[in-house]
Amino acid sequence: MEPVIVYLLVNVSVGVLACFFGRRLFYLALGALVFLGVLNVSATATDGSAASFAIAVALGVVAALLSKFAYRAGVFLVGFLTGAALGFLVTMLLPQEASDFLGVIMVVSGLLLGLAAARWSDLAVRLGTAWSGASFIVPNVLAALLAPAALGAAVVPGDMAASFDALSAYVGGEFAAAYGTPVLVGTIALAVIGSVVQARQKG
Repeated sequence: MEPVIVYLLVNVSVGVLACFFGRRLFYLALGALVFLGVLNVSATATDGSAASFAIAVALGVVAALLSKFAYRAGVFLVGFLTGAALGFLVTMLLPQEASDFLGVIMVVSGLLLGLAAARWSDLAVRLGTAWSGASFIVPNVLAALLAPAALGAAVVPGDMAASFDALSAYVGGEFAAAYGTPVLVGTIALAVIGSVVQARQKG
Protein backbone atom coordinates (compact mmCIF):
# COMPACT_ATOMS: atom_id res chain seq x y z
CA MET A 1 0.00 0.00 0.00
CA GLU A 2 3.02 2.33 0.26
CA PRO A 3 2.85 3.38 -3.44
CA VAL A 4 -0.86 4.18 -3.00
CA ILE A 5 -0.13 6.40 0.01
CA VAL A 6 2.72 8.20 -1.76
CA TYR A 7 0.64 8.67 -4.93
CA LEU A 8 -2.32 10.06 -2.99
CA LEU A 9 -0.13 12.32 -0.83
CA VAL A 10 1.61 13.83 -3.88
CA ASN A 11 -1.62 14.46 -5.81
CA VAL A 12 -3.64 15.75 -2.85
CA SER A 13 -0.79 17.92 -1.48
CA VAL A 14 -0.21 19.66 -4.80
CA GLY A 15 -3.97 19.94 -5.24
CA VAL A 16 -4.37 21.69 -1.88
CA LEU A 17 -1.51 24.06 -2.70
CA ALA A 18 -3.10 25.02 -6.01
CA CYS A 19 -6.72 25.11 -4.81
CA PHE A 20 -6.26 27.31 -1.73
CA PHE A 21 -3.02 29.23 -2.41
CA GLY A 22 -2.87 29.22 -6.21
CA ARG A 23 -2.96 32.99 -6.75
CA ARG A 24 -0.37 33.71 -4.07
CA LEU A 25 1.91 30.91 -5.21
CA PHE A 26 1.02 31.14 -8.88
CA TYR A 27 4.35 30.25 -10.44
CA LEU A 28 5.03 27.38 -8.06
CA ALA A 29 1.47 26.10 -8.44
CA LEU A 30 1.70 26.34 -12.22
CA GLY A 31 4.88 24.28 -12.32
CA ALA A 32 3.41 21.71 -9.94
CA LEU A 33 0.13 21.48 -11.88
CA VAL A 34 1.91 21.09 -15.20
CA PHE A 35 4.21 18.48 -13.67
CA LEU A 36 1.29 16.44 -12.36
CA GLY A 37 -0.79 16.97 -15.48
CA VAL A 38 2.01 15.79 -17.77
CA LEU A 39 2.86 12.95 -15.40
CA ASN A 40 -0.73 11.68 -15.21
CA VAL A 41 -1.35 12.04 -18.95
CA SER A 42 1.96 10.50 -19.97
CA ALA A 43 1.41 7.64 -17.54
CA THR A 44 -1.45 6.37 -19.68
CA ALA A 45 0.57 6.64 -22.89
CA THR A 46 3.92 5.24 -21.72
CA ASP A 47 5.28 2.41 -19.64
CA GLY A 48 5.83 4.67 -16.63
CA SER A 49 9.60 4.54 -17.08
CA ALA A 50 12.13 6.83 -15.45
CA ALA A 51 12.42 8.70 -18.76
CA SER A 52 8.73 9.64 -18.57
CA PHE A 53 9.22 11.09 -15.09
CA ALA A 54 12.31 13.00 -16.22
CA ILE A 55 10.39 14.53 -19.14
CA ALA A 56 7.51 15.49 -16.84
CA VAL A 57 9.88 17.20 -14.40
CA ALA A 58 11.66 19.06 -17.20
CA LEU A 59 8.40 20.29 -18.74
CA GLY A 60 7.15 21.43 -15.34
CA VAL A 61 10.30 23.45 -14.71
CA VAL A 62 10.20 24.98 -18.20
CA ALA A 63 6.53 25.93 -17.80
CA ALA A 64 7.20 27.52 -14.40
CA LEU A 65 10.06 29.58 -15.85
CA LEU A 66 7.91 30.63 -18.81
CA SER A 67 5.14 31.77 -16.51
CA LYS A 68 7.58 33.92 -14.56
CA PHE A 69 8.86 35.74 -17.65
CA ALA A 70 5.67 35.61 -19.68
CA TYR A 71 2.78 36.10 -17.26
CA ARG A 72 0.04 35.88 -19.86
CA ALA A 73 1.52 32.71 -21.28
CA GLY A 74 1.46 31.26 -17.79
CA VAL A 75 -2.13 32.37 -17.25
CA PHE A 76 -3.10 30.86 -20.60
CA LEU A 77 -1.47 27.59 -19.57
CA VAL A 78 -3.42 27.47 -16.29
CA GLY A 79 -6.62 28.20 -18.21
CA PHE A 80 -5.76 25.53 -20.76
CA LEU A 81 -5.12 22.90 -18.06
CA THR A 82 -8.36 23.85 -16.33
CA GLY A 83 -10.31 23.63 -19.58
CA ALA A 84 -8.74 20.29 -20.43
CA ALA A 85 -9.63 18.93 -16.97
CA LEU A 86 -13.20 20.22 -17.34
CA GLY A 87 -13.47 18.67 -20.81
CA PHE A 88 -12.28 15.34 -19.39
CA LEU A 89 -14.85 15.36 -16.58
CA VAL A 90 -17.72 16.40 -18.86
CA THR A 91 -16.81 13.67 -21.36
CA MET A 92 -17.11 11.10 -18.55
CA LEU A 93 -20.77 12.13 -18.16
CA LEU A 94 -21.57 11.89 -21.88
CA PRO A 95 -22.54 8.70 -23.75
CA GLN A 96 -19.74 6.19 -24.34
CA GLU A 97 -19.39 7.28 -27.98
CA ALA A 98 -18.17 10.70 -26.83
CA SER A 99 -15.01 9.12 -25.38
CA ASP A 100 -13.76 8.67 -28.96
CA PHE A 101 -13.46 12.47 -29.12
CA LEU A 102 -11.91 12.92 -25.64
CA GLY A 103 -8.70 14.46 -26.97
CA VAL A 104 -10.51 16.93 -29.21
CA ILE A 105 -12.93 17.94 -26.44
CA MET A 106 -10.06 18.49 -23.98
CA VAL A 107 -8.03 20.58 -26.46
CA VAL A 108 -11.00 22.73 -27.55
CA SER A 109 -12.20 23.41 -23.99
CA GLY A 110 -8.59 24.05 -22.96
CA LEU A 111 -8.06 26.59 -25.73
CA LEU A 112 -11.33 28.40 -25.00
CA LEU A 113 -10.62 28.72 -21.28
CA GLY A 114 -6.97 29.51 -21.95
CA LEU A 115 -7.87 32.47 -24.17
CA ALA A 116 -10.47 33.71 -21.67
CA ALA A 117 -7.92 33.36 -18.87
CA ALA A 118 -5.37 35.50 -20.71
CA ARG A 119 -7.96 38.28 -20.97
CA TRP A 120 -9.14 38.20 -17.34
CA SER A 121 -5.88 37.12 -15.73
CA ASP A 122 -6.28 37.70 -11.97
CA LEU A 123 -9.74 36.17 -11.75
CA ALA A 124 -8.63 33.44 -14.12
CA VAL A 125 -5.62 32.56 -11.97
CA ARG A 126 -7.86 32.30 -8.92
CA LEU A 127 -10.54 30.22 -10.61
CA GLY A 128 -8.10 28.22 -12.70
CA THR A 129 -5.81 27.17 -9.88
CA ALA A 130 -8.78 26.47 -7.60
CA TRP A 131 -10.40 24.26 -10.23
CA SER A 132 -7.17 22.50 -11.21
CA GLY A 133 -6.28 21.86 -7.58
CA ALA A 134 -9.77 20.55 -6.85
CA SER A 135 -9.56 18.26 -9.88
CA PHE A 136 -6.51 16.61 -8.30
CA ILE A 137 -7.96 16.43 -4.79
CA VAL A 138 -11.51 15.20 -5.35
CA PRO A 139 -10.99 12.16 -7.62
CA ASN A 140 -8.09 10.89 -5.52
CA VAL A 141 -9.83 11.39 -2.17
CA LEU A 142 -13.02 9.77 -3.47
CA ALA A 143 -11.00 6.87 -4.88
CA ALA A 144 -9.31 6.40 -1.51
CA LEU A 145 -12.70 6.39 0.24
CA LEU A 146 -14.78 4.43 -2.27
CA ALA A 147 -12.30 2.10 -3.95
CA PRO A 148 -9.32 1.40 -1.68
CA ALA A 149 -9.18 -2.25 -2.74
CA ALA A 150 -8.97 -1.29 -6.42
CA LEU A 151 -6.16 1.17 -5.66
CA GLY A 152 -4.28 -1.55 -3.82
CA ALA A 153 -4.82 -3.96 -6.70
CA ALA A 154 -3.34 -1.46 -9.16
CA VAL A 155 0.03 -1.42 -7.37
CA VAL A 156 2.92 -3.13 -9.16
CA PRO A 157 5.05 -4.74 -6.40
CA GLY A 158 8.57 -3.34 -6.25
CA ASP A 159 8.06 -0.77 -9.01
CA MET A 160 7.01 2.70 -7.85
CA ALA A 161 6.98 4.21 -11.37
CA ALA A 162 4.76 1.46 -12.77
CA SER A 163 2.52 1.75 -9.71
CA PHE A 164 2.07 5.50 -10.30
CA ASP A 165 1.30 4.69 -13.93
CA ALA A 166 -1.38 2.15 -13.00
CA LEU A 167 -2.89 4.28 -10.22
CA SER A 168 -3.11 7.32 -12.47
CA ALA A 169 -4.72 5.27 -15.23
CA TYR A 170 -7.28 3.80 -12.81
CA VAL A 171 -8.26 7.06 -11.06
CA GLY A 172 -8.44 9.04 -14.31
CA GLY A 173 -10.09 6.24 -16.27
CA GLU A 174 -12.22 3.50 -14.76
CA PHE A 175 -12.91 5.28 -11.45
CA ALA A 176 -13.71 8.65 -13.05
CA ALA A 177 -16.08 6.94 -15.50
CA ALA A 178 -17.88 5.04 -12.73
CA TYR A 179 -18.18 8.03 -10.38
CA GLY A 180 -18.35 10.89 -12.89
CA THR A 181 -21.21 12.78 -11.22
CA PRO A 182 -19.84 12.87 -7.64
CA VAL A 183 -16.38 13.72 -8.98
CA LEU A 184 -17.76 16.64 -11.01
CA VAL A 185 -20.03 17.95 -8.22
CA GLY A 186 -17.26 17.62 -5.62
CA THR A 187 -14.73 19.33 -7.88
CA ILE A 188 -17.07 22.26 -8.56
CA ALA A 189 -17.89 22.68 -4.85
CA LEU A 190 -14.24 22.55 -3.76
CA ALA A 191 -13.17 24.88 -6.58
CA VAL A 192 -15.72 27.48 -5.43
CA ILE A 193 -14.47 27.20 -1.84
CA GLY A 194 -10.85 27.44 -2.97
CA SER A 195 -11.56 30.49 -5.11
CA VAL A 196 -13.30 32.26 -2.21
CA VAL A 197 -10.40 31.45 0.12
CA GLN A 198 -7.92 32.86 -2.40
CA ALA A 199 -9.99 36.02 -2.88
CA ARG A 200 -9.80 36.75 0.85
CA GLN A 201 -6.02 36.45 0.94
CA LYS A 202 -3.91 39.59 0.88
CA GLY A 203 -1.17 40.07 -1.65
